[in-house]
Amino acid sequence: MRNEKEIRVFCENIRYLRKKNGLSEKEMAKKLGIGIKSLNSIESGYLPPRVTVDIIYAIYENFGILPKDIFYPIK
Repeated sequence: MRNEKEIRVFCENIRYLRKKNGLSEKEMAKKLGIGIKSLNSIESGYLPPRVTVDIIYAIYENFGILPKDIFYPIK
């Protein structure tokens, strides 16, 4: 069962990282290895079923955020 609070925080963190780093939606989607529609869904608070653990690894590679930390507010 998914923890709704963790998913919400994860989604908020994705948007925060994109804006903090001055990335367009296209640039962020490319860094995360997902499509723009999936990124839009995530930033709207919805985690698409096709999103895999690869996105967490991409966050670590591109932004240095440890996987265990992406589910806590990073602001």
